Amino acid sequence: MTKKYSFQNLLDDHETIIRILRNLITEFADTYKDLGSSDFVTGLLREHEKMAWMLRAFLK
Repeated sequence: MTKKYSFQNLLDDHETIIRILRNLITEFADTYKDLGSSDFVTGLLREHEKMAWMLRAFLK
């Protein structure tokens, strides 16, 4: 297993988490009217997007 392969797997995982978190933001805000949880998940989303961006830059 190469480093590039490992980093690509890590990027794939972060992108999966990003997709899930995006759905949760809407669900918390619209379905449950829970803006506090929606804001918390938005913060988590930002961190995962930042890490995904760094991994993409590294893999170029």
